[in-house]
Amino acid sequence: MKLILSTVLISCTLLVGCGDQWLEKSQPSTSTESSEAIKSAREAQYALNGIYDILRGSEYYGARMTYYGDVTGEDMLSNGDTKRAAKYYLFDFNKDNTPSSLWYQPYRVLRNANGVLAFVNGVEKEQLTDELNDIKGQALTLRALAHFDLVKVFGDPYTKNNGASLGVPIEIEKHNSTNKPARNSVKEVYTQILDDLENAVTLLSTAKKNGKLNKFGAQQLLARAYLYMGENSKALTVAMQLIKEAETTQSSTKGQYLLWTNSEYASVWSKDFTNEVLFQLSIVKTENGPGKEGIGYLLWRNGYNDIILSDDYMKLIKDDSNDVRHKVITKYTSKQVDYYYLNKYPGNTADGENPEFADVPVLRLSEGYLIAAEAAVKLNDNANALKYLNAIVSRANPAKSVSGVVTLERVMEERRRELVGEGHRLFDALRNNMRIERKGSAHNSPSLRPETKSFDRTFFKTLMAIPRIEIDANKNIVQNDGY
Repeated sequence: MKLILSTVLISCTLLVGCGDQWLEKSQPSTSTESSEAIKSAREAQYALNGIYDILRGSEYYGARMTYYGDVTGEDMLSNGDTKRAAKYYLFDFNKDNTPSSLWYQPYRVLRNANGVLAFVNGVEKEQLTDELNDIKGQALTLRALAHFDLVKVFGDPYTKNNGASLGVPIEIEKHNSTNKPARNSVKEVYTQILDDLENAVTLLSTAKKNGKLNKFGAQQLLARAYLYMGENSKALTVAMQLIKEAETTQSSTKGQYLLWTNSEYASVWSKDFTNEVLFQLSIVKTENGPGKEGIGYLLWRNGYNDIILSDDYMKLIKDDSNDVRHKVITKYTSKQVDYYYLNKYPGNTADGENPEFADVPVLRLSEGYLIAAEAAVKLNDNANALKYLNAIVSRANPAKSVSGVVTLERVMEERRRELVGEGHRLFDALRNNMRIERKGSAHNSPSLRPETKSFDRTFFKTLMAIPRIEIDANKNIVQNDGY
């Protein structure tokens, strides 16, 4: 059993609608979340718990946001055209049938985070305690994460035109349902993300808080944001600082984070709150969670059997039969066809859990190393590119390492190998103006078209349509081009 305070029932008195189902409750972002004002640090903590509960719902990180970036790439696919992930994999959405969840759920996070911030910002400076500063830091980080997710899914990559494209409406004030905001630019959204994260890093505790964000989680998000913007010097600086500080010896006020070792890699996915995971969403049997709609159950062959690995991915990883990452993949053969299943979400087997109750790692230190390696490549800093890339390569197989000049393509290959199933691939390709090529035989759906088998960021459906319900509720919202 996960040792985490159960406060969901109390949290739900401060946040509306804690439960999520596959058949989503479509609501526009103008919907009001809660009129309850937070009056104490304790209530603010409950409100934060409610925000984390939104994140772990199946319509957000509990499933949809986690698999979206992978099934829209080449390394994972829907195991059939009627599965839950099928329409995302096939890019089979239009302006009328695009689901609202990846728009609405982040806006729920935004307005509830703003409620917490309104409370803390109303406290006199001399009365601000370490607890209140940490609460504010968490709320700022959650607000940045939600804005980041929105602008990734609905806005062009910052690197396409220095953020000049339409992004999403920024929401940093108490929500007013009569307000009809227009879309801010991608650059304006990223400016807000940076402002929130830079402030959060100065406020957050370095202590481990199982299931919650701390300073290191905020630092990694900040490094990721800089990388997405092409601010490679800043991305490298923040990532290096994060790694150095996170790996410093544990103390009474600081958690220690280290890369998993080669020997523990295969089994560590079934354990809770391990030393590489900077931020993990806890799924507890006795609390409200994504259940069978969660990412673990969707990837499980004995569950909904919804999402599988492609032979594009297997070809990539088969170049090294001793790569430890093979051990989190299961092969199943039926009617002379091989199917490959990713086992990153098995649940805590020591507690008798199955993938229905799998925790969701949102931020891993491995990504921090790969951010540093990518930024270093783009800065022609080959020494650091080798250092941070080889930490991941040699962990996968201690007999292997990269030498010579590291290329961006090599770092992107390693990101594919290491971060598959964690929601990154589509966004990695788009921000680097790379092409997705679905070449493997597993990509055999008759519903795939030439433009959904080989595409880059010029394909309009790499951005989701703004949901119809949002357009209808707010006439100031402009739809994405092509829809």
